[in-house]
Amino acid sequence: MEFQELSAFLDDELAYPVDIDGVVERIGDVEVDAPDVENSETIETILTPLGTATFDSANDLYTTIIGNVSDDYIGRKFYDDRGGDPAESWTTLPDRAQSF
Repeated sequence: MEFQELSAFLDDELAYPVDIDGVVERIGDVEVDAPDVENSETIETILTPLGTATFDSANDLYTTIIGNVSDDYIGRKFYDDRGGDPAESWTTLPDRAQSF
């Protein structure tokens, strides 16, 4: 399932409030598509490490899922189309770094 479809799906499939166990029982086997579909994760895989939590709305659950996907779901780490790597600039020019 793609991210664009996930919010509506969560709203349709579950009654709120719902805890992680309820989510996993009902829709835990649903895969959330990663950019390279080979590394997609199930909702169960994403939520289980969180332990216990209760979601009052589909938006709460959606936000939690999006915030806990693995690094396979993001683009290049530390990418900035406005210039070089910010971490690199601090190590190569520490004497020229300015705080505003």
